Amino acid sequence: MRLLGLSVLFTLTLGSVACDGCGESNDGDWTGGGPVSGGGGSGGSGGGSGGTGGNGFSTSTGTMCQPGEPCEGGVCDATGSCCPYESVCGTTCCPGSEVCSFLECVTPGIDCTDDKQCAADEYCDFSLGETEGEGGDGGGSGGGSEMCTSSAPQPTGKCMPKPPVCPDGTDPGDPPSCVTQCEYHPPTGVFSPELKYAWGDPANTTSNVMMSPVVVQLDDDNCDDVIDEKDIPEIVFFTFDGNDYNNNSGTSATLHAISILEGAVVEKLSIKTTGDTADIPGRSIAAGDIDGDGTNEIVTCTKQGRLRAYEADGTIQWLSEPRACFMPSIADLDQDGMPEVVDNGIVVDGATGATKATFETSPYVVVSDVDDDGFLDIVSATRVHAADGSIKIDTGLTATHAAIGDFDLDGIPEVVAVDFNTHAIHVWRVTGPGTFEIVRQGIDLNEGISPNPCCVANVNSAGCTKGGGPPTVAHFNDDPYPDVGIAGGIGYVVFDGEKLMDLTQPASATRLWLTNTQDCSSAQTGSSVFDFDGDGIAEVVYADELTMHIYDGPTGTELFGACNTNGTLVEYPLVADVDNDGHADIVVVSNSYSSFNCNGTKTAGVRVFGDLEGKWVRTRRVWNQHAYHVTNVDEDGSIPAIEVPNVTSPGLNNFRQNVQPSGQFSAPDLIVSVTPVCDGSYGLRARVLNVGEAPVEPGVVVGFYVEAPGGGSPLGSVSTALTLYPLTYEDVVLPLDEVPTDGVYAIVDDGMPPHPWHECRTDNNQSALVDPACAVPQ
Repeated sequence: MRLLGLSVLFTLTLGSVACDGCGESNDGDWTGGGPVSGGGGSGGSGGGSGGTGGNGFSTSTGTMCQPGEPCEGGVCDATGSCCPYESVCGTTCCPGSEVCSFLECVTPGIDCTDDKQCAADEYCDFSLGETEGEGGDGGGSGGGSEMCTSSAPQPTGKCMPKPPVCPDGTDPGDPPSCVTQCEYHPPTGVFSPELKYAWGDPANTTSNVMMSPVVVQLDDDNCDDVIDEKDIPEIVFFTFDGNDYNNNSGTSATLHAISILEGAVVEKLSIKTTGDTADIPGRSIAAGDIDGDGTNEIVTCTKQGRLRAYEADGTIQWLSEPRACFMPSIADLDQDGMPEVVDNGIVVDGATGATKATFETSPYVVVSDVDDDGFLDIVSATRVHAADGSIKIDTGLTATHAAIGDFDLDGIPEVVAVDFNTHAIHVWRVTGPGTFEIVRQGIDLNEGISPNPCCVANVNSAGCTKGGGPPTVAHFNDDPYPDVGIAGGIGYVVFDGEKLMDLTQPASATRLWLTNTQDCSSAQTGSSVFDFDGDGIAEVVYADELTMHIYDGPTGTELFGACNTNGTLVEYPLVADVDNDGHADIVVVSNSYSSFNCNGTKTAGVRVFGDLEGKWVRTRRVWNQHAYHVTNVDEDGSIPAIEVPNVTSPGLNNFRQNVQPSGQFSAPDLIVSVTPVCDGSYGLRARVLNVGEAPVEPGVVVGFYVEAPGGGSPLGSVSTALTLYPLTYEDVVLPLDEVPTDGVYAIVDDGMPPHPWHECRTDNNQSALVDPACAVPQ
């Protein structure tokens, strides 16, 4: 958004002019009234007094004039020449094709419809383009794309330099010459999640879900011809009928994709496969751009142990050869820009499904560079394989699930391995080509809980003799070392990462905390973690057979619990921003086929929990696979050709934890300017500009006021209809029958109605006071 700098140099007045003589408006920043100018007055509520500055002016003729005087189509500059309105830039008149951007004259760059089309130090300035409707001449679809789900016209713009960041303590000015850091810090110690959305019915035997969903972009919701993080992501999952989660009938599995549009759950896909090649609804799935076509695909497991890839629209892309299939992962193993899909003993080409390598079967594998050779490895709980399937490391241990973290911060990643059969964990690491070190072995997950409640209930249950699911890695306390969280059959336990690596500490001393849970059925569910309040310490999100729990990281104190009936396999709740409102959400699945109930109540399907007051910090709009670890996927679903090591990335060194796409406290900052509409029917136009660092969802109320003795009087209000990303704006118009006789101003977020977003400042929510009359030539 280029901002003109006229009010810095000139202060002119304009007498009231009847609308009968309204002239044509100038460009988007000017409508013959006053300069676009934020600030002035007090913001936040209606009826406040208007600010000063930004008065309109009439035009005059002549090529030579006195500095500061109006002239034909502009204002006289310091040289005595008439500078067109759109060229005024502080004390400078921008020459030729240059335009004013944050009080600097610059030459616009290439045409754009999205920031990604510009250089890294640029953004797409839509004030320099046109709005594309259906059948427009611009480069966007304007709603014509097959993947487009909106009919809103889309703007085009020009690439412009990103504005400079104001030095600490420096005010950006009016109009601004720089942008300030914009953050909102939510209150700590307040934890009150609420149900936001729900899909499924516990009374419906086809709504059962017992696998970890994925969150990924599948379509172009905003019709800008780009499927990226600006669209609303889809939640993708399987349902099964009755208790047939293995699809023994061949007719039980249905693949669903749902999305949150305008506050409602909308189903995008519903695909049922049957027969021998039918999908298995109890297995994990993965999603991402596996063929480099710019759209994301979904990878599932079939009854024959095949991998199946679906296009974003649900058509089948390929079916791999039979092998085994439990928990697919997507990664570019050979760094050629074309990802592979890795699963139980097989590596296939992402574009075709053709087999590229096989290796000795291991049910659950993750992908990470654990030997620091610059290439990703296929890592099970006990072995390391190269991309070609050859064995690089065989520890000889027995274990089931794995996660990766650097627990002593020496730059060498460790593998934390969970042995389900003995409810124990091991920690090991690669020390060189073909060599490894076992750091810890056989630490009991169940120590401290006696008698075993699963044995009391059923000696034949998994939780009686076994236990331990896919581990998580995160910072659960205030030291710099990551820790490990694991769900077992009878408890959830967190181990202190620093103490795990300190061999002077006995095994019993490595436990940070342990709390009782109930998962006798599978005894190996997973969990995820997230730092909801941004204090640097993660909370645990876990669901057992009866309850979705949120635990305090340092102590294990339950912060929240909600009924969530579940037969359990290896699934877990996950955290992502599923409605694109700038705040984290929890996605949890459940089923009602078993006898588990909460005082007679059961749940089924997919539910989304969040903080309705917007107290949870931002997070990414993607969670694409069971072995998610942030650096494995970009937010638009593309797979990096060269994956950045998670363990050495600032702010990461985690596994199965989501994080913030940029500053976790980034917040929006809305300013508003008002000008008369003079081409056709009269009205007042308010331009709402987001100069903050986080987007704002549609529905922002803009109030218009006329200055009157004793305070402003309301003229009416209009709400925004678009998501306002940083440095983007929307114009809203209030039609009026008559021209107000006094100055007018606008207030953005008028009345501050409840919404989930918080601005970093609200003292700039009121515009300057401007003359509402239209300028006429003299």
